[in-house]
Amino acid sequence: MNKRNIIIDCDPGIDDVVALCFAFANEDKFNILGITTVAGNQTIEKVTKNTIGLMSFLNKDIKIAQGAKCPLIREKRPAINVHGENGVGDYEFPHTKKLYSNNAVLFLRDTIMSSGEKVTLVPIGPLTNIALLIKTFPEVVENIELLSIMGGSTTVGNTTPVAEFNVWADPEAARIVFDSKLPIVMSGLNVTHSTGLFREDVNELLKSNGRVTKMCGDILNFYFRGDHVNNGTFTPIHDASAFMYLIHPELYTYRHMDVKVDCSEELSRGNTVCDVREWINYDESYPKVLTGVDLNKFREILLEDLKKLD
Repeated sequence: MNKRNIIIDCDPGIDDVVALCFAFANEDKFNILGITTVAGNQTIEKVTKNTIGLMSFLNKDIKIAQGAKCPLIREKRPAINVHGENGVGDYEFPHTKKLYSNNAVLFLRDTIMSSGEKVTLVPIGPLTNIALLIKTFPEVVENIELLSIMGGSTTVGNTTPVAEFNVWADPEAARIVFDSKLPIVMSGLNVTHSTGLFREDVNELLKSNGRVTKMCGDILNFYFRGDHVNNGTFTPIHDASAFMYLIHPELYTYRHMDVKVDCSEELSRGNTVCDVREWINYDESYPKVLTGVDLNKFREILLEDLKKLD
C-alpha cells in the first residue's frame, strides 16, 4: 500500500498527544510531511511547546511550524479546565528538537505545492490555519486530496449545548473550510464520544513498562479529574478518529450531507448544522460525515498501535 502524504494541524491537548502517537505508530501507512500548530486547547506558545516536546520525546525529526495565535476575528479562549495549565495534563516533555518555521500558512503552501503527490490535511484543532491557507493561497486546493477533520457534531456539543470546541473556537474559519468544496471527512462528537478508552484501559497504560504507553496513561489519567468523563468510566479520545478513519475506514459508518457553520453569537455560535434528514440524498461532493463506529475495534487497534512505539 502506498503511503498517504499527510500534514497534521493540531493544538496539543491531551487527546492530540495520543492521536499524534497513533499517527507516528503508523508511519508505514503515513508519510508525515510536517506538523503545524494552532491556538486552541491552549495558547499558541504552549501548544507549540507541547508539539516540540512530544517530537523530542518520540525522537522524531519532523518539521514543525507555528501557526495562528488567535481566531480570525474572535478572542482566544483556551480549554484550561479540560487539558490543564500546560495543555497536556501537567506532563513535562523534554525539548531537544527545534521549531522549523514560525509561519504555518507559508509552510503549508510550500509543502503542499512541492509535494509530488496530493496531500491529506488532518486538522484536529480549530481550523484557523486551514482557512487562512485556502483564502491566501487558493492554488493549493488542486493539490489537497482530503481534509480529515476532528470537529463539529450532528447532535449535541461539548462547549455549548450545540457546539463542539474546535468549531466553536473559530466558527468563521470553520465556515470557510466547510464552504470550500474540498473533500472533507468530518469526525464529529456524535462519533468521537464513542471513540476512546475505559478506566481499566488507562489503568493498564499507567502500569506499563513501555515509555510511550506509560506517558499516554499519565496524561490520560488527568482526564479522569474532569466532569467531561462519562461517569468516571470512559474518556473519549476525539482526535484519534481523524487518523483512524484514514487507516481503518471499515470501522465507521457515514453519510454525505450538507454542513453549515453558524457564525452568529450566543448559544448558536459554532453549531454545525448537518442535514440529517433521511429522505434527502447528497452526492459525494458534500462532506462525508461519520455517523457510527465500532468502539471495541477502535480500542483494540489504538492500544495495540500505541505499543509499537515502545
